[in-house]
Amino acid sequence: MKKLVVALFLAVALVVPALADKPNMELIPKIGFLFSPEMTAKVGGKTASDSKDSAFSIGADFFFDLDNNLFVGAGLVWGSNHKVDDYSDNKFGFTNLYAEVKYKFLLNGSEDNPFFLYPLAQLGVGAPGWDVDLPGRVWDYEIEPGAYWGLGAGVEIANVIVEFIYGCNYATEKYSDPSGSHKKDFSYTAFRINVGYKFNI
Repeated sequence: MKKLVVALFLAVALVVPALADKPNMELIPKIGFLFSPEMTAKVGGKTASDSKDSAFSIGADFFFDLDNNLFVGAGLVWGSNHKVDDYSDNKFGFTNLYAEVKYKFLLNGSEDNPFFLYPLAQLGVGAPGWDVDLPGRVWDYEIEPGAYWGLGAGVEIANVIVEFIYGCNYATEKYSDPSGSHKKDFSYTAFRINVGYKFNI
């Protein structure tokens, strides 16, 4: 996990100075809606899945135009905590920091009102947030951060962007009780719709 974080920041540190003189840069604040989220836990050789309530997110992306509509950048998105299932008040969410790349295809050829379509890929780390009602026999509860990835596509019309992304977070749940220490790996997947506005800087 630590190696992944170091590698991500090292990549950004190396790329940003090389692109500092690029005139075409984008800042895109956005809001998102997560639907069909699902958490799959792995304990030993067994897996179990729980569906989640829908959630929302707030974030921003920063892109450099590397060359000929190939953009690289970084983003940060905070996701709201939401219920794990219909029978529990426990809530979970993730804040993701990631590097990303997209390639913009100009569809209508108009410089006055351009219409772009782009594939998008993201890779980074996710810090979990949680609000858990623990029974009295459980203590030292925590969830360790893990990797995050996302794949999707977007459209851009008159600086307004709409994105459709399928993303996955990985994390490890740890806690202790009278029977000993326990660890559970899980993945959290969701479809996300983002709406934002592009500022050229």
